[in-house]
Amino acid sequence: MKKLLFILLILGAAQAKAQVIKGSIDLKDSTITRSIPIEVTAGTRKVKYYVKVYLAVGNLTVTLTDPNGKKAGGFTLSTQTKDGRNEPSKGELFDSESTPIPGAWKFNIKAENATGRMNYELDAVAP
Repeated sequence: MKKLLFILLILGAAQAKAQVIKGSIDLKDSTITRSIPIEVTAGTRKVKYYVKVYLAVGNLTVTLTDPNGKKAGGFTLSTQTKDGRNEPSKGELFDSESTPIPGAWKFNIKAENATGRMNYELDAVAP
């Protein structure tokens, strides 16, 4: 009986764990396109992300897409002003998608002629 209870506790703890992916990207006159997968299992309560960006020059677009390719969130940050000049730009964004459909979600990053730094954290929160 004690063994069964121990196994059930371990299984419950394993299911309650969230999948967390952290990273950073240094950009120097870079044009990149990256897609970071995050697996969402049945019963996951939400998928959330946190992004912190500093751009000296360039553009950066971040999107979160579900397994069907539907956009679930994102933003674009640019250093170009309305009069054509460049001014450094920075931003922090936290967003989440509640009751996500199971499957392979993607966190997409696209930088164009960018110099700066980006930190991100992705989290699939289980029950």
